[in-house]
Amino acid sequence: MGKLDRPINMYPPTPLLRDETVIEMEPDQRYLTKRYTAEALEFIEENQDRPFFLYLPHSMPHWPQYATNRFVGQSKNGPWGDAVEEIDWSTGQILDRLQELGIDEHTLVVFTSDNGGATRHGAVNRPLRGGKGSVWEGGFRVCCVTRWPGKIPSGSQSAELASTIDLMPTFAKLAGAAMPSDRRIDGKDIGGLLR
Repeated sequence: MGKLDRPINMYPPTPLLRDETVIEMEPDQRYLTKRYTAEALEFIEENQDRPFFLYLPHSMPHWPQYATNRFVGQSKNGPWGDAVEEIDWSTGQILDRLQELGIDEHTLVVFTSDNGGATRHGAVNRPLRGGKGSVWEGGFRVCCVTRWPGKIPSGSQSAELASTIDLMPTFAKLAGAAMPSDRRIDGKDIGGLLR
């Protein structure tokens, strides 16, 4: 094998898309959380007078982790913590906007993750054992925070098991929509659990 004159990039090119259109190749990832937040706020304002569904899956804190300069060094947990600090800021911006528009009492907010954090990149899942990619509880058991003023009692907690596959049937029931009948839906309506 010959010597390489440049480092091998372990990540493929990452385009930023709007729907199916590439709007930017290799965006500066430090600004993704901030940009996603601005888009979410604009969407909320444009749809404030009608029912809407906003799905906001932040790229962070997936690896590699980035945050804007405002959040770099703000956490004792390095880049992972800095990215989480900025996601916390983003969530606050969204909750504030819902309140400013007077629609927070009509809006269910669900904050959760798809899996436990990657411990090799700085995540801490204690007291659970393991992390992303493991079969230990720290790999698949995650927190879920819900907010719906007047519907979900503030400060309430539950140790019941649920899954993100339960969200579609729950949202459909709350919206009065019919579930698809041409396929098997594994999730269950957990509206009662939320309330």
